[in-house]
Amino acid sequence: MIDLPITLVVTFLILAVCVPVASGMMDDFGKGSTVSAAKAEAERIDDAVKKAYYSGAGSTGTVAVSLSGGACLVLGGEGSDSYCISIVVDDIVEEKMYLQRPSVKFLGEPTYIMGNRTISIECAIDGGSYGVKVSVID
Repeated sequence: MIDLPITLVVTFLILAVCVPVASGMMDDFGKGSTVSAAKAEAERIDDAVKKAYYSGAGSTGTVAVSLSGGACLVLGGEGSDSYCISIVVDDIVEEKMYLQRPSVKFLGEPTYIMGNRTISIECAIDGGSYGVKVSVID
């Protein structure tokens, strides 16, 4: 009769330790898959940017972007960020993907993309800087 309460206490103690660990692992897995999906979308944008850039000033293209799970892509920014796509999940920058080979600059203010959007990419010369302008169509 005494063994039953001890067994229950040990069982609840094990559950109290394991449940938070398992919950944290599931949250990390969900966040990792959100970042991976956002990275795939960023790579599609990178390909479209390179295509417009190589085609020369005046060239345009569009990309349909689909993001979920609180993900946001930030195209451009100040300084070296004007050459990158930042992957942001829950207001935390998870990864920065710099445009290389060629190093293409996002002209103008940073563009924020969330949810399902179509973006327009235009190769342009602005104030002596050669790069791309990005705008959200819908």
